Amino acid sequence: MNSSARRRREIANKVAQALLASGEAREVWLEGALACGFAHAASDIDLRGIVYGPLPAWESRIVDGVRVDLQATDPQRAEELRHLLRSFDVCRDDLGSFRQVRASMHDLMSLRTALSYGSGRWDPVLGPGERQGYRRWAVADQAEVAASLAEDLTGLVEDGLAESAGVVCRKLETCLAALECATAGHPVLGDKWLPLLAGAPSRPPIDPARAGTWEWFRPVQRRVTRALLGCWPVNDPLRTPPNLGAPDAGWLPQWYADGWFLRRGDVHIPITGGQLLGWLSTVSTDGA
Repeated sequence: MNSSARRRREIANKVAQALLASGEAREVWLEGALACGFAHAASDIDLRGIVYGPLPAWESRIVDGVRVDLQATDPQRAEELRHLLRSFDVCRDDLGSFRQVRASMHDLMSLRTALSYGSGRWDPVLGPGERQGYRRWAVADQAEVAASLAEDLTGLVEDGLAESAGVVCRKLETCLAALECATAGHPVLGDKWLPLLAGAPSRPPIDPARAGTWEWFRPVQRRVTRALLGCWPVNDPLRTPPNLGAPDAGWLPQWYADGWFLRRGDVHIPITGGQLLGWLSTVSTDGA
């Protein structure tokens, strides 16, 4: 923890003690990057008060020269969010719960990072099972983002729009870094914290200049597949994957409670775990 983070933790302690002592909040949570030990010289402090009864109209305040953003939440809303983390029951023909969770990913990230103040220390709000629930949802969410960006990217490459493809490539690289952080069990804090969570990149960037063979897309396919398998392992025997035709760029795997799928755009092909491993082997033929 650097000096900026230590100073902000001390201020968070002071504000939490005051809120609890005054009875304005029953609990006080520290959230976001600071709760994970990250801060820079201009970072705000995100605190959430758990309040029974009417929610106060708190405003941000400056404490010792640092902005403290205060939010009030009733315990029912906090419990609703925790409930979302206790199951992953998304089916391909019923994505209602997935849409609900994806709309709440920022709130779930805040909950995943939340530390509750008590007796002079900050303790995690979530238990191990709920943290694992966040991991599953975050991986699935980032895989969806990757699929959407991949659809745009392959279309841009096909039409020869190289400059636009380069912009989407950079977005996709960021998405893949976030996906791998989520798979590793980290909260998805935001782009600026990814280098601290992921470390230095160990692979070359996506290169659409190799679009003639579509091999440029295979690193994307491998990274998304391995991230999903890290969350939902497969022990099936390796099987021959379905014939997707050529070029094979744009296809990415998805996992739902009713099984594995290969997706490109709006086309979804159900596959077995063994076929997924066979497909991963196929797209790994040009390297790791």
